[in-house]
Amino acid sequence: MIQRIQSIFLLVAAIIPIVLLFIPFGYIDTEEAQFLFNSVSLKYNIPDGHTVVRVYYVALCLVICSALSLIALFSYKNRIRQTQIISINMIVYLVTLMLILWLCPDVIFKKFFAARSIDYTFQFAHKAVLLVMVFAEAVCLFLANRFIKKDEALVRSADRLR
Repeated sequence: MIQRIQSIFLLVAAIIPIVLLFIPFGYIDTEEAQFLFNSVSLKYNIPDGHTVVRVYYVALCLVICSALSLIALFSYKNRIRQTQIISINMIVYLVTLMLILWLCPDVIFKKFFAARSIDYTFQFAHKAVLLVMVFAEAVCLFLANRFIKKDEALVRSADRLR
């Protein structure tokens, strides 16, 4: 049955990573220019700016999160597999968050600018929107998993009564 409450949570969990693909995560300011960090690259913050560093793995992880949510949404006939897919999705989402919030700004970009002897400052763009989307994705996955487990327990209890 696709009209269950966890289907709504899984649909929202599939939409949020797609939205995160298109919003900028942060800005890097240097003495010469300002750079824009999004899910695909670090580029100059001008129209049609030149790409400095490509970070396709962030976009790939976001697409995987969205695809796993959709796969879990449409595998409603097998609730055990659905919970396994959601668990894998939570792990991939955790890796994605580590890439977005820690690895890219603090490790990869630091090496890039240190190799060129450039001082920089990193600031997140749209902090409130980014935080709400990050927590909403995690909460949706958690609640979907919880409601699926409730359904599975209900079916098992009904089987015991027969």
